[in-house]
Amino acid sequence: MPDRRAMLIALVLGAIALLPGCAPAASTGGFHSPNPASKLYAIRMAGETRDRTAIPQLVEQLDSDDPAVRVFAINALERITNQRLGYNPYVDEVDRRSAIEAWVDAVKSNRFAQGN
Repeated sequence: MPDRRAMLIALVLGAIALLPGCAPAASTGGFHSPNPASKLYAIRMAGETRDRTAIPQLVEQLDSDDPAVRVFAINALERITNQRLGYNPYVDEVDRRSAIEAWVDAVKSNRFAQGN
């Protein structure tokens, strides 16, 4: 029986060693991923590629509880639109509210649609 026990321990240790590789790649998941790396990757790529179709999803991220997400989102929006609309990712939620509403209104009115 010692051989069987040793094999079981080796199997469990091998499985544990593989766990870090089980996490999804940052390049998968998108804006609504529970994986913060995936979300930040999607935001950064939208900004780098100046993807105007991502503007609504980026605006949603301005209201995130995560300050890193807010910073990445406004930086991507600024890169795409050359605007910040008064948004400051570092102030509290109440002070961000009017700027977020300005962004929501801009999306609803298609202010930053392709060609505008």
